[in-house]
Amino acid sequence: MNSNDLTLCQEKLRYFGSMLPAFAHEAKNGLAVINENAGLLGDYILLAQRGKDLNLEKLGQMSAKIKAQVNRLDTLITDVRRAADGIDNGQRNVCLIHHVRQVSDLLSRNAATRSIQFHVEAREDSIAIHTRPVLLLHMIWSCLDYAMHISDPGRHIKLIIEKQTEGGRLNISGISSSTPITVNEIMPEAARHLVLSSLEADLTVDKDQPAIALTFSASPPVASGESVLNRSLNRP
Repeated sequence: MNSNDLTLCQEKLRYFGSMLPAFAHEAKNGLAVINENAGLLGDYILLAQRGKDLNLEKLGQMSAKIKAQVNRLDTLITDVRRAADGIDNGQRNVCLIHHVRQVSDLLSRNAATRSIQFHVEAREDSIAIHTRPVLLLHMIWSCLDYAMHISDPGRHIKLIIEKQTEGGRLNISGISSSTPITVNEIMPEAARHLVLSSLEADLTVDKDQPAIALTFSASPPVASGESVLNRSLNRP
């Protein structure tokens, strides 16, 4: 394994190191809601056994809450499993909108502690890009986490996803910072160049707005034996 491959492996591990605690927290919250409503259903069963009339509207609400949490947990588990499947660094067709929503959902709890909210906006139902999923998630996570931590409490950060002629673009605006934003704070330079090259992506910041933009290509799969990283680094 060469130094570039080692760096990319380290960056993927950084993503899982940041994501898994957030995933576990969200999963435990979902289980807590299910457990609470299961307990209430048990109380209603006791009331029914004593001949009491049941409030069917409340029973329906509890059932809906349990179903909603089961669906949310199923989505979280599926997303994490797919991320684990992509740890081999292979390229895949993925939906940029779905991945942005996935990261913003997992970061929403941390953002809430600072009274910050993420708002995902997209005119398209799906924007497909051909990329390396784990590194894509890691780059989105790094940008959102940075935007969240430098913003003043109470901010509404917009995540605007746009379809481009070839690929897609994520614009992160609504950031409030007393100091100029910089790409080096999002991710150290050496690792950032490798990750962006591997993703065939560009990362730019607008210090005046301030705002962050990630642009991704929709390139087709490369030939067997040729890596996107090598192709990018060897371009004239």
